Amino acid sequence: MSPEILTQLAAAIDTGTLELPLLPAVASQVWSACSREDVDARSLAELIRSDAAMAGHLLRVANSPLCMPRSPIVSLQQAVTMLGIQRIRQIALVIACDTRVFRVPGHDATVRALFRHSLAAGLFAQEVARTRRWNVEEAFLLGLLHDVGRPALLQAVVDLCKRAHVPLDPVAAGAAIEQHHARVGGAMATRWALPERFAEVIRYHHDPASAPHAAQAATVIRLADDLAHLCVGPRAVDEASIREHPALVVLNLYPDELDALLARRESIAQTASSLA
Repeated sequence: MSPEILTQLAAAIDTGTLELPLLPAVASQVWSACSREDVDARSLAELIRSDAAMAGHLLRVANSPLCMPRSPIVSLQQAVTMLGIQRIRQIALVIACDTRVFRVPGHDATVRALFRHSLAAGLFAQEVARTRRWNVEEAFLLGLLHDVGRPALLQAVVDLCKRAHVPLDPVAAGAAIEQHHARVGGAMATRWALPERFAEVIRYHHDPASAPHAAQAATVIRLADDLAHLCVGPRAVDEASIREHPALVVLNLYPDELDALLARRESIAQTASSLA
């Protein structure tokens, strides 16, 4: 892969001309509808029903270990009523990521591993938030989306290589993705009209101290990111480094609370794998 391709990629990012994936229309509408005070279960179910693929995925996720329903959910109306508006919004983004964002033809195994990691990060983030009585739903979504720039950049590199008729260099591509993914992920959150806080946390999840307004949330995601690597990969992280993680002091997490998080490894890995 030539240096020219990496230069083109960086230029597209700098100028804001990099082609970024959009949220599926219904997922975007569900997100907006769930933010309104006047939304009700019936109208939300009708909106979801307008997209057969979204409806089918929602029922599958609603019956998965992510949601742990007490009894099987068999209809959209039942799903919305039992799970609640905010949980449906959460699931809509999971489905959007699964069906549209984490998809790069020819690189299925790589992208599935990324999606599994992102799900695990979301699940760990909500556990951290729960211990601190913070917004659990927001923490899950931030964890889910923290690496959303990676598959978008992989697709961009693949497309650039095809246009130039050169083979993709996995090492060079990986380095470029590592360098730019947080910035691109933040741009995607902005384009999807998610709260600016989401864009900031995604942008600074590797450097929480630099986040202007959401350093604490970015710190949660930094810890959740490394816990997810420990749990499902793809990067190798050992337990010793987690026990010395700088986020523990910032978040005032005690050893017994960390032990409880680590004890959730197996169940989180199973849930992430079942959805990815």
